[in-house]
Amino acid sequence: AVLLKGPYWVAAVSRTEEDNKAIVNRIRSQRVEKVQDLVNSGRPEHLCHWLALNFLGEQDFALAQSAAHQFGIAHRLDVDTSGALMLGKTELGFQHLRNGFKTHAIFKEYLCLVHGAVSKDRGEITFGITWDEANNHSYIDDAGQWAQTNYAVLGRYRLKGGSHIFSLCRVIIVTGRTHQIRIHMASIGHPLVGDKKYNARNAKADAMWCPRLFLHAWRLRFKDVAWQTQEVKAPLTKDLTQALRFLEEVIVDLKNAGNPACRAPPSKKEAA
Repeated sequence: AVLLKGPYWVAAVSRTEEDNKAIVNRIRSQRVEKVQDLVNSGRPEHLCHWLALNFLGEQDFALAQSAAHQFGIAHRLDVDTSGALMLGKTELGFQHLRNGFKTHAIFKEYLCLVHGAVSKDRGEITFGITWDEANNHSYIDDAGQWAQTNYAVLGRYRLKGGSHIFSLCRVIIVTGRTHQIRIHMASIGHPLVGDKKYNARNAKADAMWCPRLFLHAWRLRFKDVAWQTQEVKAPLTKDLTQALRFLEEVIVDLKNAGNPACRAPPSKKEAA
């Protein structure tokens, strides 16, 4: 199954059954037994709690109750990240997806909005990444794990009435390192809008018009257990769509990156 995960849902699970049972014990202590009460709690909630309540008693998704199989959650999305999340409903499906991620056979594409005018229309970032688990923080490291991020610029924008430039990018990750897109884009001088961890300097100003990290998993392509190709697209969430309305597209002089001149593209009437 592919789930459209909204922001503020925790999707991180452990590879060990014992740690996942600890998650179950914590959510049971909340004594929330109705799906709608969980959705309307007003605080970040764990996705496995929603799965357990929503699919309670459904035989075709038995893994929703299984700490040993990570509740069927085949990969993670950060708490503030929205978009398509893959679930294994059966043991066969779960292992099939996990193997697909391990062998980089699953195509994952994201949309992100970054600070600055990205100079190249397309690019590849391959810096190694090390994750500091104790501090939940990734950093660029020549001795770190191999990571590959490919990006393409969809457009360059500015806040209406402002001058600061932003770039909207499609991003494909070949690997799936923790915070990979966030740290890789920051490493080339273009941190994500709303990123409190890797762009704390701009996070407060970003929050004036963008309520969270602007990162959305919008497309997946994979082979199902019958080896048929499946593609799923997750529409951009309402909060990020509304954030884009604060922007206007501009044409940027990329040859003068230090002080790029920019202008709004001509309207259809003017172009005619």
